[in-house]
Amino acid sequence: MTTTRYRWLVLFASFYTFVAFAFVFQLVPPLLTPMMDEFKLEPSQAWLAGFLISIIVIPGIFLPLPGGRLVDRHGFKLIGLVSTILTVVGSFTTAVANSFLTALLGRFVLGVGGAFIVTGMPTIIPQWFSEKDFGKAMGIYSTNMPVATITAFLTASVLSVVYDWRYPLYVGTAVAASSVVVFALIVKEGPLKRAEEPRERTEARTALTNSEIWKVGLLWGSFNAAAIAFLSWAPKLFETFRNFDPVTASLLASVLTIAAIPFVPLCGWASDKTGRRKPFMIVGSLLMALALIASGFASGFGLVLSVTVLGIAASMVPPLVMTMPPEILNPGSVGTGFGVLTVCQNIGIGLGPPFAGYLLSDTGSIELTFIGAAVFAILGSLVAYTLKTR
Repeated sequence: MTTTRYRWLVLFASFYTFVAFAFVFQLVPPLLTPMMDEFKLEPSQAWLAGFLISIIVIPGIFLPLPGGRLVDRHGFKLIGLVSTILTVVGSFTTAVANSFLTALLGRFVLGVGGAFIVTGMPTIIPQWFSEKDFGKAMGIYSTNMPVATITAFLTASVLSVVYDWRYPLYVGTAVAASSVVVFALIVKEGPLKRAEEPRERTEARTALTNSEIWKVGLLWGSFNAAAIAFLSWAPKLFETFRNFDPVTASLLASVLTIAAIPFVPLCGWASDKTGRRKPFMIVGSLLMALALIASGFASGFGLVLSVTVLGIAASMVPPLVMTMPPEILNPGSVGTGFGVLTVCQNIGIGLGPPFAGYLLSDTGSIELTFIGAAVFAILGSLVAYTLKTR
């Protein structure tokens, strides 16, 4: 198979490996109620059950930077293979858990594997795609989380009703196991990886002291804080303040995720065609803020329109952020750069929903809650404006 054709196979394998991890990650939110029943947690202990989700973020804060450095020094093949195996172990441990602590351990192991996958997998793609196609490739790759989320929520909802809460996790274990095979057989270092890449410690130091990569990280963290705050609270807000039934409220909130599937690759392609990255990130973040504010005040068709604009606007940021580390940093420090992005992403995920929840409980206002989420998007737009990129 020619290099030109094989690169698309590598892109698919990279995409699938990430989706397998994210699929297992996102299986648990729809299963929290039956899992609470299984582990005899009271409704007042819902915060404790929430650790089954948030514990995965913890390794994603502490491991990406050393993980990125390991990728820079040794490549991602062996590290990635171990990481995919950890996703299998974590999923299976959670599926067979007979206690809450065992389930929590399984989710933590999944988070360890996921931290390296999120950090290392994007480093493979610039080794196969040149700059003229890089935005398009990253656009396709960046649909991974939306695809995984939609698929996981549907799978968990259907299978848990037909069988029980463990069955979706058995399916997740099988999907994770298949990703081990796909990764092992297909993913490898690409022809655009420089054989003479520096391996000295100064490479990591150069990345960590590069103000541009930290600004991109701040943009990425702000984007995730705004987006996850919306996804976390929008169903409840639409149900409580706009009188939607639970299914319709959840469907309307999920438009942000659904819109990403067609529009993220389109934005990546448009960025390649125009040769511009910065305007997409500025406009996308600013439109997100405006759409969030509008969603707080709108109702009826206006609300549907606002959320649709929010979904399209949110599609403009991820593929362009993912192009930044290889364009800003030397090849020998790209893994460290993606580590910076992953740390900032997880901090944003950790800050956004609690902040929006605090505003909701303190003010009881849908308008102020969405305005609070919009503040993160405005910050992202301001940071994007300061970037020294075209």
